[in-house]
Amino acid sequence: MNTRITWLAAAILAVVAAPAAAQQNITRRATVAPDVTIEVSHVQGPVGVVAWDKYEVELVAVLESVKDELEFGATPRKVRIEVERPAGHHGRNQEDANLVLRAPRGARLEIETVSADIAVTGVHGPQALESVSGEVRTQAFDAPVSAAAVSGDVTVTGTGGKAAVDTSNVSGTSTVTGVRGEFQGAVVSGEIQATVAAATNVEISTVSGEVTLNAELAPAGEIDMETVNGALALNLKPPVNADFDLESFSGDIEVCFGPKSRSTRKYTPGSELVFTQGEGGARVQLESLSGEIRVCDR
Repeated sequence: MNTRITWLAAAILAVVAAPAAAQQNITRRATVAPDVTIEVSHVQGPVGVVAWDKYEVELVAVLESVKDELEFGATPRKVRIEVERPAGHHGRNQEDANLVLRAPRGARLEIETVSADIAVTGVHGPQALESVSGEVRTQAFDAPVSAAAVSGDVTVTGTGGKAAVDTSNVSGTSTVTGVRGEFQGAVVSGEIQATVAAATNVEISTVSGEVTLNAELAPAGEIDMETVNGALALNLKPPVNADFDLESFSGDIEVCFGPKSRSTRKYTPGSELVFTQGEGGARVQLESLSGEIRVCDR
């Protein structure tokens, strides 16, 4: 079990065991389909989801405020969970609502939070996870995974499956490892650090954030990266067989192999580098306004 989930569950159990008049300890259960859709809408407090081999959903909730209300609606195909706060308490109430869920491995997750971390372990179904200021951590198997945060970090750990992974954040860091095939990442001023094996389609964009991509290109794979003034670093696993199109308006272009970049304008900044490495076949396109571009095979 993921150590973060273990800590979260232990912490909630400790709270449940402690006497406290001003909190609510709630447990809900429902029998569901193996691929049940679970929707969670939450404002404040951690949300943990752990997969198990039962066709049941179990929710253990600790609401530190007696004013909070828990909604739990369940059918075999869908479970809806929401913690509602009284009007006027949003953003001022420092009392958390802690949620721990156990769900079938094939469950589909749709989780939206505000000031709440999201941690998911062992769920194989599609996931759409979004937090404003919380941290998002999950695993990717074979189903699509979308993880987003505004000011929090995003961490997606692949298991070698073929899941298409999509991450986005504004000022946080997206860390993606162990995924294969498809990855899309977007960031404004934060960072993206990604490792993709057998890359078939990778698209990354940033405004001022830094991007580091370690990739193994599939024979007909495509990598597209673009930035305004952030730095792009692409490390490719050799041997490299690809057609390259690198362009920057005022940033430097550095490549560990192939020819040198050349100026594209006589009186203004600008450089580009178009060449084929090895037998070609795959396509790599990097574009920058003022950020640095660096491509290496080591």
